[in-house]
Amino acid sequence: MSESNQYNEQNTNNHQLSGTSPNFRTDLAKKLEELVPEAIADGKVDVVKLKELLAEDAGEPNERFGLFWPGKKQALRAAQDPTTATLKPAKDESKDWDTTNNIFIEGDNLEVLKVLQKQYHNSIKMIYIDPPYNTGKDFVYPDNFKEGLQNYLEFSQQVDEGNKKISTNTETAGRYHSNWLNMMYPRLKLARNLLTDDGVIFISIDGHEYDNLLKLMLEIFGEANYVNTFTWVNNLKGRQISGHGAARTHEYIVCFARKISLVNEFRANAEQLKKIMPSVYKGFDYEVKSDKYGNYVLKNELYNSNSAFNEETRPNLVFDIFYNPDTNDIKTFDVNAVSDLEGYVKISPKVNNNGTHKYHAYRWGRDKVLSEFYNLEFVRVGDNFKIYTKVRDIGDTTVKDVIADINTTHGSSDIARINLDPKLFDFPKPMMLIYFLTMIGLQKGDAILDFFAGSATTAHAVMQLNAEDGGNRKHIMVQLPEPTDEKSEAFKAGYKKISDIARERINRAGEKIKADFADKLAERETPLDVGYRTYKLADTNFTKWQSAPTGDLTELQARLDLMRESSNDNASEEDLLVEVLLKMGLPLTTRIKTVDINGLHVHQVVTEGNLSEGQPVLYLNEHAKPTLDQLRAIITDLTPSKFVILDDAFQGDNQLKTNLVQTCKSYDVELWTV
Repeated sequence: MSESNQYNEQNTNNHQLSGTSPNFRTDLAKKLEELVPEAIADGKVDVVKLKELLAEDAGEPNERFGLFWPGKKQALRAAQDPTTATLKPAKDESKDWDTTNNIFIEGDNLEVLKVLQKQYHNSIKMIYIDPPYNTGKDFVYPDNFKEGLQNYLEFSQQVDEGNKKISTNTETAGRYHSNWLNMMYPRLKLARNLLTDDGVIFISIDGHEYDNLLKLMLEIFGEANYVNTFTWVNNLKGRQISGHGAARTHEYIVCFARKISLVNEFRANAEQLKKIMPSVYKGFDYEVKSDKYGNYVLKNELYNSNSAFNEETRPNLVFDIFYNPDTNDIKTFDVNAVSDLEGYVKISPKVNNNGTHKYHAYRWGRDKVLSEFYNLEFVRVGDNFKIYTKVRDIGDTTVKDVIADINTTHGSSDIARINLDPKLFDFPKPMMLIYFLTMIGLQKGDAILDFFAGSATTAHAVMQLNAEDGGNRKHIMVQLPEPTDEKSEAFKAGYKKISDIARERINRAGEKIKADFADKLAERETPLDVGYRTYKLADTNFTKWQSAPTGDLTELQARLDLMRESSNDNASEEDLLVEVLLKMGLPLTTRIKTVDINGLHVHQVVTEGNLSEGQPVLYLNEHAKPTLDQLRAIITDLTPSKFVILDDAFQGDNQLKTNLVQTCKSYDVELWTV
């Protein structure tokens, strides 16, 4: 038996980190194998057999309803293809690195979304994006479906192929709408994976692509998960930009849920809504009453005012209620089953005037009426009673799907208020618009993702809301390092990239908010988080994970020479650390402490600011070969759940590897090599 084979046989407990993001095609095939093993032949999915098993549930490809366009298959593959990309920490472009829970990422959002799949899967409560509207003036990402990462590296000048410019997508282009759909499709598919089961996504759009976006979302999220389309009346003066028809006064915000069954009504504080949108939210001046269960107001009668809900459509909600005003006792009977009951007043369902049916249905069924009678109030009107439901959430109200009193010009005013030149950024979204969406979409500890961050209005809104209500919402901003025009005010002011402007806005907005709310913030248990960790999209630091060569013999030889070592010599230990943490599925805000163990510097994941047992430990120094005693000390002193070590650190000593495997096995520690 060769030495290498012997080593592999002895080290079955040694795990290898994967160099790519999840492969969704492979994962899907594995799930199908578990569900329908008979549809798998020779390790491949037998599509014909799968169709036979589904029978009538399988649609005919030429007859199904859906949205189709040139390039759709390639766009789907772009979402499914794994990436070797990583994120490089940029501490000098961050704020409060050691304490913040917010993230700012520079990079092409398609690649970034792939990188985030493992550690942020099913963990983002809300996504808001303001993508290009495809007006012919805004940009479209120049995706190369085969070489997405390479395309980005060239664009951001990380490889020597010249500075690629982002192009516009004019209506004269032969695939005008297709280009936009090809850009959006893979990003939205990946974004859905990141949402929590009760999470929602809001997307700003105007009339250019509204119809296509809605169809696209129906396909990706499912028809059942459509929540609302908000109409944002953003300019009542109107904009006549087409030269025909009516002047435009509004845009749209499309909302979908991951699982709509888990999404409640969108509600917010009524007084706050009145301040934001006084023309939409009026009244709410209800008399506040109280009983032994607490305060309440009376808003609506028990009956359903919609005549479509009647004895025919909702027979279980149509019945007589008998009420004893002396004892507050309640009884229910079928309509006209009982005429009189001593001591009780008969309250029949409200008469239906639609000309077809006799009664309106109640909003509650019999069981709820009897079990929650304390949430009903009987108000005498003449000889009879009206029944009202008690609303105990007296401060909140259900929001409406129209947004008004928030003008497009407010976005520039927001920037001016933090002492930034409004000319630095064209048409930023008003902070109050996203503030409103975060009010209804996020709880106080939730996370929001914006992968078309622009001027970072979303981060501004989150910080503002946290300051006002004491929340700790977290934001993840993703922005392409799009160069500013050399003739622009931004470039003249020293901002070479749009992402530079975004970070500056977060910095200034955070300081302004801290000053404005100084008294209130002094009462918080935890400081207001106005910081962020900056990361930049980059190619992997590990040569063995880099993409396959193109076939050029010179490149092939160079690649083989590099692969003699697993890691890039130019990569810092911190760069390697971030990439390994990503591959392990740990969040980008993970806290790390460097610990000295018998002369070795190792990194340990910490919780709540302190070292603790059971946390992963990493040794990533390829230049200092550890001794077995040093490795044993790491395992015994730190008692990690996982120990990660560079292959290069062993410097070819397979016996040392074998001994480490046995040590880890003895102490029930998972060993991972990279």
